[in-house]
Amino acid sequence: MKHGNHSYTFENVYLNNTGTAVGPREGLGPLAKSFDKIYDSLRMDEDSFEQAEIKLQRTALDVLFSKTLELERNIDIAFAGDLVNQDVISNYTLRNYDIPFCGVYGACSTSVLSMLMGSLTIDGNNAKKVISMTSSHNATSERQFRNPTEYGGAKNITSTFTVSGACAALLSTKKSKIKITKGTIGKVIDVEFKDSTDMGRAMAPAACETLLQHFDDFKAKPSDYDLIVTGDLSTFGKEIVQNVLDIEFGTVTNYNDCGLMIYDLDNQQVFAGGSGCACCGVVSYGYIFKEMLEGRLKKVLICATGALMNTNMSLQKESIPAVAHAIVWEVV
Repeated sequence: MKHGNHSYTFENVYLNNTGTAVGPREGLGPLAKSFDKIYDSLRMDEDSFEQAEIKLQRTALDVLFSKTLELERNIDIAFAGDLVNQDVISNYTLRNYDIPFCGVYGACSTSVLSMLMGSLTIDGNNAKKVISMTSSHNATSERQFRNPTEYGGAKNITSTFTVSGACAALLSTKKSKIKITKGTIGKVIDVEFKDSTDMGRAMAPAACETLLQHFDDFKAKPSDYDLIVTGDLSTFGKEIVQNVLDIEFGTVTNYNDCGLMIYDLDNQQVFAGGSGCACCGVVSYGYIFKEMLEGRLKKVLICATGALMNTNMSLQKESIPAVAHAIVWEVV
């Protein structure tokens, strides 16, 4: 049901279970125990990095099916996307499953975007069981947006490190411990920022816009949540959001960024933190989901962020528009 200007309430949408798979560096980070499968190499015994990312998605989806004992033919629709041209990772993954598929693209906001699409579909009585899924891979993203890692190009201090991982979730009308209760669809925000090596600060205004809109639509405040997370804003982007929240609501102590949670920034060479579709994806579908199951978190606001540029537009000296989408999980 529409609520406020850009938000929705969901009456009958439950998060039944999740599946996650990550690469080696994520497996060495502080959240390693939250992930279902950890691969020990970026190749993952595949012939290319793209095939490795497909393997990540298939692993996450197969883990999900093994947990839920759900049958493919009972899934009404899957919403999935990734960062590689034309969502090919998701396309090539879903060709092996008997599931109706809608590809979505929100850049690094896809984990929440796909879940919002699924929640709207279920709440509108157009489906009973939906999969939301996304992935990213450090090497495929470097090839897509920058230069292959083999080039050894120097990185700026503001650069982020793309998370190698995939996540899948089953949403349905079947009651479970975690309910999806609210969501806010973000607007495309462009503040004429053009530095493609500083995605955190490029996306931070979109995160601020969506969070403030969410609080306004629901007449809520940060203290209403046990935890608020953004997608992959880096140390530099998180600082902007933290300052805005502090100015609007006083000192906010329950806000963090998934890109800073998934790695040990002091001991892992990840520049300004993690990024990519899997960043918010595996942190929320993995760590946050399990924290809620174990009762340490009861109400969480997840705001995933995405930069909506490509290399051609950057070479044309265009700015970097961004978007952020938010969703609320609650223990019931």
